[in-house]
Amino acid sequence: MTEPRLPKPGEFVRHIGRLIKVETVAPPPPPKPVEDYIFEDVDAVCEMRLNGETIKIIQTLTDFYGLGTGVETAIKDMREYSEEKGLGPDIEVEIVVVRVVSQCRFRPLDRENVYDKNYVDFKARDYGSEWDVPDPVKTIVWSSKDPDAKEHPDE
Repeated sequence: MTEPRLPKPGEFVRHIGRLIKVETVAPPPPPKPVEDYIFEDVDAVCEMRLNGETIKIIQTLTDFYGLGTGVETAIKDMREYSEEKGLGPDIEVEIVVVRVVSQCRFRPLDRENVYDKNYVDFKARDYGSEWDVPDPVKTIVWSSKDPDAKEHPDE
């Protein structure tokens, strides 16, 4: 087995996300600068809506099994769920899959990542993990009202 390593930008670390960039954070002397690893995380939130308002969150899936697997599985699950419940374009209740893309600052730990042994483990910063990162972006990627439509921003 290979020694765990730090990821490079663009690489996906299971249970954490895809590394966007590494920034050197330089506090005033004497402490040495530390690096924040900024990861992008993607969740798939499956919602039941009535008149555009969420009335129930059915499930939330992550990319635990690989990049893009949460959204892919959520769409498959919600297609089956909608068919079982008889939900479609003419029904008031709508089932949607919302992809939520967010970024967070992490710091490496001096131990192997339990979920992805190719990399070291990371911990979100205790304070400032969402500092200077973009707001989460929510996009509807599937809807029982229009199961073949392209994705669109969630209003």
